[in-house]
Amino acid sequence: MTERYVQKVEVELRHGARRDQILGIVFQLMGLGLIPVAIYLNYWVFAAAGVALAFGIWLTQKFYSTPREYEYALSGSRLIVSRANLVGRGRRMLEIALADVSSYDGFYDMQMPSDFVAAGSVNAPGVKVIVFTAEGAEHRLLFEPDNYLHALLMSKLRTEQRGALPSEAQ
Repeated sequence: MTERYVQKVEVELRHGARRDQILGIVFQLMGLGLIPVAIYLNYWVFAAAGVALAFGIWLTQKFYSTPREYEYALSGSRLIVSRANLVGRGRRMLEIALADVSSYDGFYDMQMPSDFVAAGSVNAPGVKVIVFTAEGAEHRLLFEPDNYLHALLMSKLRTEQRGALPSEAQ
């Protein structure tokens, strides 16, 4: 088996994402178009231009910050989960020490607001859940490993837990 393995998972755009992009551009243009009109009218038109411009920027930013792909990297005794957005900027979401993992299984439960989701859809058949402890609290990671990453995780978790079991240390 390998010491370092990286898997990338593409994510579909959510429903309404293109609508957010188009409406964001329209509101930005409308806000910019109202500025010359506001010069000749009054301050309320300036306020409307500012609101339209801010709303357009917010919608556009919401579109461009949606995740495009997730990357799972198993390196040594750590699982590193990153995500890249539509612009291509990557951001590390989690770094989990395999010694902190308490369970690893298929996901057959409900998604909780406190879960870390690194999958396109939590309803997909290949979604797994890792329960781990960090900063004194228990967290869950929902992700979609391929068969090879699944086998690597199972192997590494067995060796991590075997070293921690007191009955086998004797």
